[in-house]
Order: sequence, then C-alpha cells, then structure tokens
Amino acid sequence: MNKGKYNGDEVGEKKAKSFVIEDGILKGEEDEFLENGKNNYGEVLMEQMKKNSKLIAQVDVTTEKEDTYDSIIDRSIRCALWLRNQNVGPNDVIAMCSHNHMNQVIPALASMYIGAILNPWWDYGLTPDLTKHFINLTKPKVLFINEECAKVAIEVAREMKYNLKIIIFGEMNGYESFDKIIGKPGPIEVKNFQCEKLSSVDHPAIILYTSGTTGMPKGALHSHKSMFGNIHNVMDNVKRNNALWYSTFCWVSGILCTFATIKVAGKRFIPGPFVEEDTCRIIEKYKINWILMGTSMANRLLKSGAIPRFDVSSINLITIGGAPLKEESQDLIRKAFPNSSVFQAYGTTELGGAATLQSKNYKVNSVGNLVKNSQLKIIDPETGKILGPNQKGEACFKSSFMMTEYYKNPEGTKKSIDDEGWLHTGDLAYYDEDGALFIIERLNELIKWRGHHVPPAVIEQLIQTLPGVAEVAVVPVPHSEDDEQPFAFIVKTPDSNVTEDIVHELVGKTLPDQMKLRAGIKFMDEIPHTASGKIGRRELKALAITMVQE
Repeated sequence: MNKGKYNGDEVGEKKAKSFVIEDGILKGEEDEFLENGKNNYGEVLMEQMKKNSKLIAQVDVTTEKEDTYDSIIDRSIRCALWLRNQNVGPNDVIAMCSHNHMNQVIPALASMYIGAILNPWWDYGLTPDLTKHFINLTKPKVLFINEECAKVAIEVAREMKYNLKIIIFGEMNGYESFDKIIGKPGPIEVKNFQCEKLSSVDHPAIILYTSGTTGMPKGALHSHKSMFGNIHNVMDNVKRNNALWYSTFCWVSGILCTFATIKVAGKRFIPGPFVEEDTCRIIEKYKINWILMGTSMANRLLKSGAIPRFDVSSINLITIGGAPLKEESQDLIRKAFPNSSVFQAYGTTELGGAATLQSKNYKVNSVGNLVKNSQLKIIDPETGKILGPNQKGEACFKSSFMMTEYYKNPEGTKKSIDDEGWLHTGDLAYYDEDGALFIIERLNELIKWRGHHVPPAVIEQLIQTLPGVAEVAVVPVPHSEDDEQPFAFIVKTPDSNVTEDIVHELVGKTLPDQMKLRAGIKFMDEIPHTASGKIGRRELKALAITMVQE
C-alpha cells in the first residue's frame, strides 16, 4: 500500500488536514453549501444567468452556432410556461432522451424552475425493453426526445397504450417540435414568469439511472439539496472559461458539468461523438481550458498519437473519472498536455457527484481526498465491521446531498443505504492516515479463481503498458474447477506487433499465478462501451463465455 509518496515530490509536501478520523470514520471539512435560504436550485441558476446574460454560454462545435445566457433564459422560461400549460407541476416527471446539443439544457432548467422531476433516459442503446421499463418506473407526463431515439419510444408507448406527450428535438411528422412549443408563450407571460417556491430543499429534482450492472437500471432520486451540495463541491474544478466534455444528461457528470458551468458563468463547447483527432482539433481551435474525460477515453486519446499533431497548450486542467487511473498513465497524460494539471475524481450516480477529488500534491495512485460535507468508512464486506486506515474493505459514504432513494424501489434502497444512512458503493478500497482514498476494484467485478480474488484492473493495467496496446478489458469466465478464469479482450494500435504469446508471457512472468489469462485472449477492432464511456463489461462477459464454450 502507498503510505507516503505524493505526486511531484518523493518526500511529499503535506497539505493542512481538512478531515478528522473518529471511531474509524473519516469526516470531511464542513461548510455552508445552501444559498440565502433558497430551496429551488433552478432559481439559483436563473439568477446567475441573468447576472451574465450577455456572455456566450455554449457553442456547438459542429455548426459553430453560439448561445448567450440571455437566450437560454428566454427559451427555458418559455419551455417552463408550456409545461405548466400542459398541467405539469411539482413532482410530475419530465423525461428526456437526447444527444448533446444546444437545446438539451432547456427542458432540464425548465423542470427545475417549476419543481418537476427531470428524468433523463439513456440516449445510447435505447431498446424497447429499456423504454418500457423507464415508462413503467417513472410514469412521465412529457418526453423530450431526439429524432434518432423517437421511433422506439413512440412504438413502445403505443403498444403500452400509455398517453405520453412526445416533443421532438428536430422534426417528425405527426409530432410537435421543440422549436414550435417554445414559441407559444407570449412576451408578457415570459416577462412575468416566477419559479416555483418549493417548501424544502429536499424537494425531488432529478432521477438518474444507474449503470445497470445487475438487472434493469434503478433510478437514483436526487433532491434540490443534492444540486446545491454536489455543484458546490466541484465549482473550483470548473472555473475555466472554455469547457469540454462528452457526457450527456443521462449521466451525473453531464448534469453536474452543465449546471456547474452555468454557476461559474463558463463557456461550454458541445462536441459530436468522441473521436480522438476531433477532440484535439476542438482543443486547438477553441482554446479549451478544461476537459472532463473518462479513464478509457483518456487512454484512447493518449494512445491514438493525435495529441502531438495539435496545439493543446490552452488546456490547464484535465479531470478524469469513471475508473481509477494508474499514476504512470496519469503522468503520461500530464506530459502530453504540458500546461495542464491532471486530476482524478471518484463518485457514483447514487452520490450525485464527486465523493473524492485529487488536488495539488495528491497521493500517488489515490483518487484524492474526501470532498466537503461528506463522510467515509471502510467496512469488512462480510461482517460490517469498521476498518481503520490501510485496511481493505467496502467503501461506504454518507452526505446530506446523496440520493434520497431508488425511485419506487424500497428493497433496492434498503440494500444500498443502511439504517444509519450509509451508502454502500460495492467498491473495494482503503484510505490512509492522510485521508487519501485508494480504489482497488468493484467488488462485483472481482474474478474468483480457486478462492483467490483477482482484480481485473491489475491485469488490465499491466497489459496496457505494452507498446501497441490501445485498450484492454479483462472479464471472468465460469469454470468448473477454478470457479472463474480471466479472459482478456485487447484492441491493438495500427501496425502493432503484439501477439497472444507476448501477452501471456508478460502476465505469467509479472503477476501471481491466479492472474494468468487461463480463459484466453481475443484481439478486437473495438471494445464496446456504455454511453458514459465505461467498458461494456456485461457484453464482454457474455461474449467471452460464448467463445470459450465454442
């Protein structure tokens, strides 16, 4: 375990402690995150936009169109007025399913203004079964959806005989367009608009779907208090003028980045799908200062060879999340972006944002230190006993702004949040005496070989060190004698000379016996990813089992 090395200094320059450890519980610094007695976070965002009304808020890099904060205020108020005219009010659910574009933020803000609950659907890989599950769970009154996903939603709603008002981002025969509905309210209505006065910051705001690693996705319900607290904790990390990220609104990072950028009056650049060279081109053309990337995305960008061909000197902060990134890779990214700090963040949908953040002089290979107004404990997964520093167990968090519950799922909520209010993450981790958190592996992704736990990340990180390896994912394959065996999927860079024998030799010589790739290796042109950029492990597990059986 790493107990002393800090980034940039072998000895380390320790920061003043911003936490205490009491009875094995690590408690972060406390400060005020609510604002002037306000309960509606939409009202806070509107006031901030009015202060900066003439500034450019967002730029579509595909069309090069610009959007001022004043225009966003006008369109979001018009959307809110239209929703009220549809008898949508506090606690009603508004669904949304779309890629990133200039109008995506509008229904999100409108729902906050009127006290409705925003429920973004997955815009990537939407299937009839998922659509039916989403409708049954939240019973939305209105769905804002792009043309690409609309056909599935329309057919499912018709089959279910569910009366769902569908508004299209774009044009589709027989359905109202978003542009049309926001043109209906008159100027006097817009001028006199007032946000809903909510009775409490605990009023529900957003339902975000979990990644669905087991069964159908669960909906994590977050309150307006969650918006106040989580955005307060990340604001220092988004205080950059030109910001770029790829997460859509169905992921907590997409919501947080968008709202936090509004809060600090930043400028958001909206890209198309992630393509390594395009990302570098956007950075160079628009002088991007801050970028948020998933771990896999960062590795792919690094291995693509595109970065040296562009001027990326404007980047001064890169935030990486989704999975722990080894210091060697983090240092390579730092060297590729020489003017930039590169920090990791760790969080979950259920927490509503970041639980830990790296900052200057972070502990090497950690995911940083606890954010403000939060608590952490590590427990023995079998007994529930609280463990001390440098002892491995399940990471559990508590804050006043994590999710309220899994929406309409009391059984799932009870499994995730215990009687004392601790959220159980399912992540194997430990923290040290300096409060730095180290993530080892997802507990439900650990491979069990003859009673030994095999963290896939350890094997993946080793194989990733081979020149010519662009990406790797290791998954378990059931085995009658060994319980499970590791199987590796590998994407090679162009002109790579990596072979199965080279990989087997590296793993066999470097790692313990239980980590050998006994189930096999498969080279692929592309590894599947979820919409949030994480490796599609469920799909790979099924594929590996099929291949081994053959």
